[in-house]
Amino acid sequence: MRQDRAEEDSQDLREGGAGLKLKIVSDEEGRLEIDVGGEGHTLLNLLQSSLLADKDVDMAGYAKPHPLMDRSVINVHTRKGRSPREALLRSAGDAKKRVNEFLDKFKDGVARHRS
Repeated sequence: MRQDRAEEDSQDLREGGAGLKLKIVSDEEGRLEIDVGGEGHTLLNLLQSSLLADKDVDMAGYAKPHPLMDRSVINVHTRKGRSPREALLRSAGDAKKRVNEFLDKFKDGVARHRS
């Protein structure tokens, strides 16, 4: 039964499906690899740039194994003794702040334009 579920999860990641799907592929000291389904370059590029701004991150990147698959792989490598999971959480929070800041400024701009 467990093998069947793992195959279903893998198939969902390859095909995308409804919503965001994450699967931790590898989590070793200083290295994290995550399969992401249901998201494209927009979110992943924002997340990558936030990760690269983190002083604890040595390398961060993502790749789409095949252009027809709605699946990407995120890799994060951190400095010795630093957690890639914590770096990813911080970076996701930073990315959220940047999006919220953009949204607030956009709303202000629209309101000024209308008056």
